[in-house]
Amino acid sequence: MNWNIFSPVKRVRKRSKTKDSFDEFIHIIESFALREHLSDREAFYYNYKMMPACEKSLPALLETLSRNKDLKIDPGEHARTLFLQLKNFYDPKETLSPKKALSDKNLIRKFRDLFMLFYDGNKLSREEIEAWLKPLR
Repeated sequence: MNWNIFSPVKRVRKRSKTKDSFDEFIHIIESFALREHLSDREAFYYNYKMMPACEKSLPALLETLSRNKDLKIDPGEHARTLFLQLKNFYDPKETLSPKKALSDKNLIRKFRDLFMLFYDGNKLSREEIEAWLKPLR
């Protein structure tokens, strides 16, 4: 028996053709996102497509995430749109106003993690996030 100790323990499975609107956005995102965060994206975002409460907010969030060209053109506008979509995803009953959401440390942390998981893998600085989200205040 020949064992390669450098082979990955968990094999990354290839996605099949699009089955629903979620899969279309997931396919676009996976074409540019870092592979090392795939399991986190599946655990924290993609698996929520089975929940009825996320039927409206998850496709909107995934669609915004799939438009990574908008991030390069106008990062501030893209970040504001993405923050509001993330707020709607984590607050489906809309108990937080946008101003209260800006002061919610957990939501800001999730926003920072979202950029790390889906875009470039780097953590954003607090100052950069505040500069992007300042017009929402």
